[in-house]
Amino acid sequence: MTKRSRLFTIIIVLVLTIMFGVQLYIIWGLTIPLSRNQQEDRQRVAELQQKIADLQYMLDNTDDPDVIKRIAEELLGLVSPDEIIIYSGVE
Repeated sequence: MTKRSRLFTIIIVLVLTIMFGVQLYIIWGLTIPLSRNQQEDRQRVAELQQKIADLQYMLDNTDDPDVIKRIAEELLGLVSPDEIIIYSGVE
């Protein structure tokens, strides 16, 4: 192998290594936000599954007085006659 061909080989390997490093850095930079979004999405899924289970429980137990009261208060906005309502004026 001549000095010239050896030099070209070294230059080609160096350029390919640099290109690979840049591409790896770009891909790594794109995966970090995706990982964060995935964690947030998993948290949201867990919250929604809990809410579904809660609503299913209320649906299955509509004859329970506690469930009836909870539906009236949380979903319909009703209050008991003995409760005092205080409005802050800000919603």
